Amino acid sequence: MVYRAALPADTEAIGAFLVAHSDTSMFLRANLAEHGPCGGAARNATRMWIREEAGAVSGVFGITTAGFVLVQLPDAAPAADIAEILAPFAINGIIGATPQVRRMQGWLGLAGAGVQLDEDEPLYSLDLSELAPPQGENTLRPAVEGDLPLLERWRAAYLVETIHFSDGEARELAAGDVAAMQARGSLMLLEDGAGAALAMTSFNAILPDMVQIGNVYVPPERRGRGHAREVVARHLARARGAGVRRAILFASGPAASRAYEAIGFRQVGHFTLLFFAERQSVRSAP
Repeated sequence: MVYRAALPADTEAIGAFLVAHSDTSMFLRANLAEHGPCGGAARNATRMWIREEAGAVSGVFGITTAGFVLVQLPDAAPAADIAEILAPFAINGIIGATPQVRRMQGWLGLAGAGVQLDEDEPLYSLDLSELAPPQGENTLRPAVEGDLPLLERWRAAYLVETIHFSDGEARELAAGDVAAMQARGSLMLLEDGAGAALAMTSFNAILPDMVQIGNVYVPPERRGRGHAREVVARHLARARGAGVRRAILFASGPAASRAYEAIGFRQVGHFTLLFFAERQSVRSAP
């Protein structure tokens, strides 16, 4: 067997490997830090398997409790026994660096499976010492209880627009998503001097050295005024003040790319979010 199930004792070694590939490993890193490498009941708890070479971890993949395969297998690692390992699991999607996701999709025999979302998005990174100062006179503050009905509506709209959920599915998920963001302490609201809400943002992965930005949303009537880049810049300036040194994100389109480039982000690759339309099982061995 090329890959073996990770043990609690492997946590430090897995973490060291993932740090060396941080730009495309933030979901794995955050899930490892919060839940360890052996899975659990939480949606993001991840059961992991590792490959070792010369006594060091050289590849990691895992599947979350929610059914998403997370992959960090650089250098076109061999498929080996991956299909056999994942055969018992229901798979809702595959997430990771674009070349790795496409290889995993093929290894599992899922290249022809129907999809809800299949996007190879530009991956951006930023050393926060190079963050362009936020522009504008608006203010950023943590979301509070009274903001939640609005932010749940915005989250539902975001899920429809970016992940292609139906309206009903998005509404069902939005309240829980917003509650989880607020519990992480990362849900932020940009507002103008009159207190009008302009944009929201959150971190969907948080580590002491690095954050991954997600859930950036500006309602349609507020777009085209620079609010997306401002809300992200202000949030990252706060994070930098708390000691965070680096940030990554993946952009959902040309307008988003321009906004993030304006505050210093530079593209470093592509990152794929592959969500299947229905739960899948491994269809063939590699």
